[in-house]
Amino acid sequence: MGKEKESDVIANIRRSYEDLDGTELKVCLLSLSIFPENNAIKKRPLIYWWIGEGFITSTKEKRAEEIGEEIFEKLMRKDLIQPGEGEPNCELLVKSCTMHPWIRRMLISLASEARLFHFDSIWPMMPSYSIPTWRRACLVSKDPVKVEPIPEGAELNTLLTLFNVNVQYLDLEQKRLEELKKVEVLQLGRWQNSPTHHIELEHRRSVGASSAEGILNGLGAQKYLKYLSLRGISRITQLPDSILSLISLEILDLRACHDLERLPSDISSLKKLTHLDVSECFLLEGMPKGLQKLASLQVLKGFLIGTLKKTPCRLGELAKLKNLRRLSIHLGNEASVQQGEFTKLEGVSSLRHLKISWGVLSSNFKKDIDKESGKLSFPSNLEKLDLQGLPISNLPEGLKPSKLKKLKKLYIMGGELNSLSHGETNEHWKVEILRLHFLKKLKSPGLERLKREFPCMQYCAVSKLLVDEQNNAPI
Repeated sequence: MGKEKESDVIANIRRSYEDLDGTELKVCLLSLSIFPENNAIKKRPLIYWWIGEGFITSTKEKRAEEIGEEIFEKLMRKDLIQPGEGEPNCELLVKSCTMHPWIRRMLISLASEARLFHFDSIWPMMPSYSIPTWRRACLVSKDPVKVEPIPEGAELNTLLTLFNVNVQYLDLEQKRLEELKKVEVLQLGRWQNSPTHHIELEHRRSVGASSAEGILNGLGAQKYLKYLSLRGISRITQLPDSILSLISLEILDLRACHDLERLPSDISSLKKLTHLDVSECFLLEGMPKGLQKLASLQVLKGFLIGTLKKTPCRLGELAKLKNLRRLSIHLGNEASVQQGEFTKLEGVSSLRHLKISWGVLSSNFKKDIDKESGKLSFPSNLEKLDLQGLPISNLPEGLKPSKLKKLKKLYIMGGELNSLSHGETNEHWKVEILRLHFLKKLKSPGLERLKREFPCMQYCAVSKLLVDEQNNAPI
């Protein structure tokens, strides 16, 4: 493409940016400038970052995360971002995005002008770290296998944001972390859509840390820290108690920390916490005390039901969390459920999104779990329900159209289900998005029957049922 043509393209893209409504939308778009070309960006960490930065804030009508979802959808509708590769053909299901190189080049120019980020001329079009006049810094590396420390001489005590763009081997000295006195965002973990992207925490024995996670003791000094992401970082087996000193912390993202075994015993001191994600932490032994005291909590992902001793906060106590909107529950192989405990989920009246996954249960507990799973009841205002590995052949008692009139998304994946019958002949689902996968005992009902049972359905994805029939398309 000639230089004149290139200039015209950039000018047109810039006009699209200038036509965006409001500073909020523009600054969220500018933040995408730091991501390398041809990388799929996970939506959830992106929105968490926007919240931590204060780019988006809650209003009386909407929570910050809902506003973030709307901004993501607006940018997609305006073709400033595109769905990531392999994403379903449904806007409401897109969980990652990519950006055309020309749009990114325009954003780099604008982000530099707005002094959001500095882009290093030594490594063209990649964000820089060592410019003291910018208060947002990025960890970048040309060599993905090189261990990268925080640069010496950096103005750590003035930074608001430290973002790991592509460093896979993090060398974090406790002393250096303690210097981040004013930092509000620490995005050290994975933002990439690929679950195989590897990040590892290194440690130096010379600084006195006996283990990789010992370095994280330096985190207690950040009294302004709102967002901490360690998502997908390996070699962290436990979180130090020092994180309980993070009095401003709102979002703690520990998703897919596969080596994580223990959390602090009691986290009730994190009173501002709105989001806690410990999902896909498969070695986690149990949940901490004090969850039910976190009055601001809106999102709790990865709530582990284990033995009674290791699950001090039970499902019934979550009803005390009046702001809880999203909840995911995992039943571990030693899960012990008290009689009637699953019926108490109905009392979590604020809940809008619920996911329950059943692991491979020990034979000592399976019979009781199966019995209680059949009694599952759900909050009447539920909008999304995701059941994975359901261990019973029929739908739970509470999964009926008359009881869930606001349900818009229903996902059932894996398990023993062999019938979708709910026993209500005069009631039909209001579900708009239906996904049925890996239900090897469920005979495919066929698309026409599904349309009758789900007359409001706009998108349907069905695969790997007893009859090998596949459908994955908008209705």
